[in-house]
Amino acid sequence: LGLSDATTGALTEPTIPLIVQDRMFDTAGQLFFPNVGINPEHPFWVPEFVGDVIVVNGKAWPKFTVEPKRYRFLFLNGSNARSYELFLLDPSNDAPGPSLWVIGNDQGYLDDTVEISREAKAPNNKLIIMPGERYEVIVDFSSLAPGTTLEMRNTARTPYPKGDPVE
Repeated sequence: LGLSDATTGALTEPTIPLIVQDRMFDTAGQLFFPNVGINPEHPFWVPEFVGDVIVVNGKAWPKFTVEPKRYRFLFLNGSNARSYELFLLDPSNDAPGPSLWVIGNDQGYLDDTVEISREAKAPNNKLIIMPGERYEVIVDFSSLAPGTTLEMRNTARTPYPKGDPVE
């Protein structure tokens, strides 16, 4: 992928941290957390909280404009119990977005990159992130036409992997 500048060795991609979490909001738009737990020793602790709104870096339904180049994304699943199966999609025609190239995880950099592709015969077609996991991913947006809109979608059931489907 040519991840560094050939003369200096410096990284050339903008680095964007993405902390993905699920949250709930009350009717006033404030964060809501259930105040009745199921554990008698900790009556206010909900061991497997699952929110109905996904936030990225604390913002619900965020938007991010990219230039036609590579970006390095640092994913962190900050959810209590929700897992994610993430991929990029062009919502105008349901065409797959660019591949996600995984270069690192909790254990550091990988020996080889792993391509997450939505193409028909791709063995890895979603980036699966469990609670507390981290991934370092490169996405190359240089082949997209100007004005293209992509969505990052999640298809992971909750609880993972055989729970309720995503709404």
